[in-house]
Amino acid sequence: MKDYSENIIDFIQRLVSIPSINGINNEVEIINCIEDEAIKLGLPYKIYSKDSNHPNIFVGENFNKKEGLLFIAHVDTAGIGDETKWTHKPFGGEVENNKLYGRGAIDNKAGIAISLYTLKSLADKGKLSSAKFIGVSDEECGADSVYGARYLLDQGLQAKSAIYTYSGNDVITIGHRGQVKLWINVNGESAHSGSSSWQNGTRGASAINALNNFLTELNKFEMEGTHEAFPNYTFKQTVLFIEGGNTTSLVPDKARCLIDARLLPIHENDKYVESITKLAKSFETEKVKFEIEVNTNLPAAYIKNDEKIVTVLKGLTKKILNTDPEIRGCGPANEGYMFIGAGIPTICGFGVSGDGMHSKDEYLEIDSVSKTLEIYIKAALKFQLF
Repeated sequence: MKDYSENIIDFIQRLVSIPSINGINNEVEIINCIEDEAIKLGLPYKIYSKDSNHPNIFVGENFNKKEGLLFIAHVDTAGIGDETKWTHKPFGGEVENNKLYGRGAIDNKAGIAISLYTLKSLADKGKLSSAKFIGVSDEECGADSVYGARYLLDQGLQAKSAIYTYSGNDVITIGHRGQVKLWINVNGESAHSGSSSWQNGTRGASAINALNNFLTELNKFEMEGTHEAFPNYTFKQTVLFIEGGNTTSLVPDKARCLIDARLLPIHENDKYVESITKLAKSFETEKVKFEIEVNTNLPAAYIKNDEKIVTVLKGLTKKILNTDPEIRGCGPANEGYMFIGAGIPTICGFGVSGDGMHSKDEYLEIDSVSKTLEIYIKAALKFQLF
């Protein structure tokens, strides 16, 4: 088997050098780069676009057939935050101490590059049909975009099984928790904060006070229970954002907060929304009203730990990396639920080693590239036998 490690590193550096920050850059240039690489490698491909600014690319054969192992990577990235905090250029692809630095290095551009060279290695063996790849747009918007993975599935994408090529090989990620984000909007009544009418209660209703009372009770809210696929996790909610008020000397008539809730498969997202809505409404008065806006609603998803793709990956990891990976779900939500819901048993994360995802100085451990490539190739070939 030809060693494509240097080619892969070069490709990752080129991918990292192309800014594809969600909400700032579109994905056209990064998709063009992947297209050029597919052409260079002699791999069949097709561009799929619901929106011309958010194209997706499919590489391989049998888009609509339930055949082959599907490798998935998103082509957009998180933002870079405060660039002065980085010790390496966010889009430099710099290599130091056997680490490749840059935004997207492990989330998810290494996955893109290794997936393409997995297909090239399989094509060299005359086994291209055993795997395929999709590079999807707009994942970082919240894993619920209609332009990326969802659009490809709507077009009939199928596979026997799939691996979302996120970083990390110490865990075979068989699922993820659900996520609900709620805006709690409070409307009160303004008044002069020094007036007698506010003093005696005939005018004014503080939206901030009402929101504060609600949040005090929210902290007591729980959804009980555990799940065997998520041994490290339970229900968890977090207030991410609070704002309110207008100006000085004015009783605030507006306030709002954003709640982030993470739920296990035993919890019902809609029941959570219903419960929080009921709680908020209990604080309404003649002058105070609560409005609840659902910002995100992603279901929890998981596959059984004895799925073929799980046992194949576990065996290969033991043999090639000489490690014994955990088999469990992860805390953050991702697009895995879309593929699992479409009947494609999906690993929601398995790939290269590195660190700094969504943080400064994101990096890829270069030594993990060749072994990840070997695992991907052998997984596709083994899976073809089932």
